[in-house]
Amino acid sequence: MNDFAADLILHFFIMMIIPFTNNLLSHQRAGMKSPSFLMVVLIFSLFLTMAFPVTIAGDQSFDLKFIPVFVAYFYIHPAAGIITIIALIGFKALFSAGSLLIMTINYSVIAVLFYFASKYYQKCSFRQKLSLAAVFYVPITITRYLIFIQEGLYGEAIFLILFSIVSIVTISMIIYLIEIDRVRTAMMEKLKSADKLNAISQLAASVAHEIRNPMTTVRGFLQMLKNDQNLTSEQSTFISVSLEELDRTNHIINDFLSLARPDSSVSGKVLLSATLFEVADFMRSYALMAKVEIRTKISDGIFINGNMNELKQLLINLIKNSIEAMPDGGILEVCAFKKGSTAYIHITDEGIGLSEKQLSMLGQPYYSTKTKGTGLGLMISFDIIKRMKGEYYIDSEENNGTTFTIKLPLFKLSDEQVKASLDKANSAGRQQPT
Repeated sequence: MNDFAADLILHFFIMMIIPFTNNLLSHQRAGMKSPSFLMVVLIFSLFLTMAFPVTIAGDQSFDLKFIPVFVAYFYIHPAAGIITIIALIGFKALFSAGSLLIMTINYSVIAVLFYFASKYYQKCSFRQKLSLAAVFYVPITITRYLIFIQEGLYGEAIFLILFSIVSIVTISMIIYLIEIDRVRTAMMEKLKSADKLNAISQLAASVAHEIRNPMTTVRGFLQMLKNDQNLTSEQSTFISVSLEELDRTNHIINDFLSLARPDSSVSGKVLLSATLFEVADFMRSYALMAKVEIRTKISDGIFINGNMNELKQLLINLIKNSIEAMPDGGILEVCAFKKGSTAYIHITDEGIGLSEKQLSMLGQPYYSTKTKGTGLGLMISFDIIKRMKGEYYIDSEENNGTTFTIKLPLFKLSDEQVKASLDKANSAGRQQPT
């Protein structure tokens, strides 16, 4: 019993190498944040758990090789999971070739299941992720338990149950520590973005108007020159290009001022359904020039709390980006529906898509995938979603299009509004003639 307990503790700490090493060292050196570093840790922990298995009954020994495979698939990439399984099979052949074929078949099935589950896993909540890990591990425990019962190893079956409990606790701890690190990292990134946004806002407030005044003068003189009948076609072209660039610069200044503008917009009840139809119709002419067809599937009667103008600006920015992501044309779908107390908006295009690196950079100052873009449009869009107490998700693959999902709370009267409505109703009641 003492040896069994010691083995369990040993394997627990072997697996704890994965989250602790990654979480602690990945923030100290940039190079250690790469998936290759975590892969080294996974292979190392896999080697240790298979080299020193937990022996329960005679030649019946078990380890925690399932955990490195799980982490590789769901926290790095399915390709990393396949590499880990290949290493697992290699270590099995090295330490003990017995039941090698059965284990290879088992983990081949696991590889397929993990591949399909990995796409769903990233969208799960913390509890759902724990449940998914248990769903995959519990059948393994049940199979082992039935084998023990069939062979008459009733006493040893208790040790197997203890080992399985420790295994589930271990993988739950690993998921918890990795998820906590992800939340902390995301929060740090948000703080950095907030600092950048604050710096841009201060810059915009201090210099935007000073820049706009001379620009207006320059534009006026260029417009006068353009009306000159003696200009050559080449000179006229140069002036037209200059005017276009001045207009683009003015648009960028407006974006700066949008960021610098105090959060004083008036919020109220907005019919999202009608606004979406209006914006989709407004953008159809622009889409037509880009050979893009806009299709809508919008439920009626979706009310949210927000500012109408800001909502339109948000939707126009996102739809415009989706259209520009399809240089060869395609179909753009705009869907909206409500579920529970939340409104959902899906904007899906068939464009060039985004890589993981591009996705991580979206919304940052001065970052844009477009040649002449500034990144301010998405910054403003994300800021509007935040002010509306909403959330957004971007699902994209290179050459496979992008889906932008927005979740917004449905319209709900505030306590002050409820009180005001009741007071108004009571007042009206008192004024009625008897």
